[in-house]
Amino acid sequence: MSKILSERYEIIEKIGVGGMAIVYKAKDILLNRVVTIKVLRDQFASDDDFVRRFRREAQSAASLSHPNIVSIYDVGKDGDTEYIVMEYVEGQNLKELIREYAPLSSEQSINLALQIARAIRHAHEHHIIHRDIKPHNILVTADGRAKVTDFGIARAVSAATMTHTGDIIGSVHYLSPEQAKGVQTNEQSDLYSLGIILYELLTGKVPYDGETPIAIALKHLQENPVPPSSLNPRISQELENVILKAIAKAPERRYQTASELIQDLTRVQNGEPLQMTEQPLEEDLESTRIHKSLSNGVNAALSAHPKDEPPKTNQPKNKRKAWIIGAVAALLLLLAGWFGFSYLGGSPTEVPNLVGLSKLEAGYATEKANLKLDQNVDEEYDDTIAAGKISAQSPKAGSTVKKGRSIKITVSKGPEMLKMSNLLTGQMTEEDARNKLKSDGFTGDIKIIPDTKSNLPAGIVTGQNPPANTPWPKNDKIDLTVSAGANGNLVMPNVVGKSAAEAQKILVDQMNLQVVILNESSTDYPKDAVMATNPKPGDAIPPGTIVTITVSDGPGPLA
Repeated sequence: MSKILSERYEIIEKIGVGGMAIVYKAKDILLNRVVTIKVLRDQFASDDDFVRRFRREAQSAASLSHPNIVSIYDVGKDGDTEYIVMEYVEGQNLKELIREYAPLSSEQSINLALQIARAIRHAHEHHIIHRDIKPHNILVTADGRAKVTDFGIARAVSAATMTHTGDIIGSVHYLSPEQAKGVQTNEQSDLYSLGIILYELLTGKVPYDGETPIAIALKHLQENPVPPSSLNPRISQELENVILKAIAKAPERRYQTASELIQDLTRVQNGEPLQMTEQPLEEDLESTRIHKSLSNGVNAALSAHPKDEPPKTNQPKNKRKAWIIGAVAALLLLLAGWFGFSYLGGSPTEVPNLVGLSKLEAGYATEKANLKLDQNVDEEYDDTIAAGKISAQSPKAGSTVKKGRSIKITVSKGPEMLKMSNLLTGQMTEEDARNKLKSDGFTGDIKIIPDTKSNLPAGIVTGQNPPANTPWPKNDKIDLTVSAGANGNLVMPNVVGKSAAEAQKILVDQMNLQVVILNESSTDYPKDAVMATNPKPGDAIPPGTIVTITVSDGPGPLA
């Protein structure tokens, strides 16, 4: 494959491999932006029918414009290479986050599910069914935005495509029962897959698993799921009802639209009651329904006096009622004590290392450790930590603290940006430019590029990158083009007093000269400092000259 597709898209690196396409990070030369390019695999590119469908579906998906959907910019062909150009999203896919941080909190899970549901709703409103909703196809940015991708196998709902019902498409763990049967899919298939994802976010497990894809597909058809609250008791009854309704086997028992699912998720998020008219579980699962611990405890307490056994005639009704109330109160106290011990600091936990993580990733990591992030976040410039990543935390990683404690974080703003000065006055020497950059606060490397075509005297700055007035990271590299003079010579810089390493960096890395080191004892210069050079500072020297530097071998200035 060419390094540049259609004379416009420059391939930077391969970032993924899928069943249908190979994914690259690339640069759109025309618009000067980074993009993602999905290149159709050779075995599919040679299938004319598949290519036509591939193009049609990609063009249909390109009509979608939503903050939670990865945008499609272009569909093209370069020789035998078929490709789609998409928005580049910096982040992780949801499957990677689940593997590392699940189970997530209800708040985090609902937030992600709502974003995915809004993306699905937008697609359905444009008559597009995704048909392969799974965590691998959902990207999450550093600030927590979910973006659904890979609509390349989605089909516009039309008479022309309704006949294609024989193929099962999608990862089997997230496959709807109707997809497993190979029958026609509809909007409810996407909602079923989202329900499976929500189940996995909250429990760390998929509801149906097995040794083979066929075994898993049969479970989607024949088995009822383990209620998620039995795997994670912190899941509320209302949230569990939403999940179980979303993954009901019969499409008519599920949410009929993404809007309905969004409404119920929003109610749970706001602590409002649901308005369900029927139980979300299948009838044959009702007998094995697992109730909440509190309900079990109350039932156990009440069972001490079976309801079909009348109270003894010599026992007043109010005494019996007081006994029941006391039993329930004692049970509630026991549960409160257990909750406080487990979740509010009764046992210690280790603080995870958050430095280098995004706030989203840090939220997952602290949640997993039964901790939380302090809502007051500091920001600071940092030369080594990328902007948006955590640069400091308190308490430090590895510390032992009580569960429930807040972790204070500082988020990097990246390196400080400074305004580049104008170094092209026609009179500024290389040394003057270095001193100016240093006084302006720049700390990055300076690379010297000889200008052999300039008519200016040797040593005068004739070019700079970045240009004047450009905001530039204070620690980033700066290029200076310096006149070599009419005869093409360079000017020997003054490195006397610098360390041997600093001198070599200037002479070798920046000026492409060769260096020979001589060591001499000295009581005038500190050990490892350059005492003299040959040629001397300011001498005109041809490119590639061998420079001898004399370096102090100590003992250095006497006290």
